[in-house]
Amino acid sequence: MVEGGAARQVAWGQLALATLLAGIAAAYLIEARGVSRSPDNLLLLQPTAIIVLVLYVLVAIGCFRRAPVRAADAEAVETEVAAETWPETLRSATMVAAFGLFIVTLDLVGYDIGIWAFTTLGLYVCGERNRLALLVFPPAFTMLMVWGFRALVPYPFPTTIL
Repeated sequence: MVEGGAARQVAWGQLALATLLAGIAAAYLIEARGVSRSPDNLLLLQPTAIIVLVLYVLVAIGCFRRAPVRAADAEAVETEVAAETWPETLRSATMVAAFGLFIVTLDLVGYDIGIWAFTTLGLYVCGERNRLALLVFPPAFTMLMVWGFRALVPYPFPTTIL
C-alpha cells in the first residue's frame, strides 16, 4: 500500500494472532450474553472482553507500519530485527512456558504461590535485576490479586499461605 509516497508494511502474523484472540473474546462474550445477562455472571467477562476488543483495535493499527523508503534504511531495519530475533524469541518462549506451568500448577501449589512465582520469573525474564523490586513487588502484587479474587469471586479457590 502506498500513501503519500511512503510504502506500508503489514505485520500479518501479529495481525492474524490478534484477530484470532479478539474473535474468541467476542464469540465468548456473545455466547455468555446469550445464556444470561445477569450482572453476577458477566461481572468479569464483559469488561474483560470489551478491553480485549479495544486493545485489538490499537494492536491492529500498530500492525500497519511505514516501510523504510531508502534501501539503506531497509537493510538497517532487517539487521536490527535479525539481531533481536533469537533472544526475543527465547524470552517469549520462556514466558509462554512459564504461563503454561503457572496455569497447570495453580491447584497444586495454590494461587498465592503460583502468582508470586510467575510474577517473579516474569520480572526476571523481562530484564528486572533490581533485587529490591524482585523482593517487594511480587508479594505485594500477589496479595492484591488474592484479595481482589476473594472480593469478586463468590467461591473459594486454593491458596497455600494467604
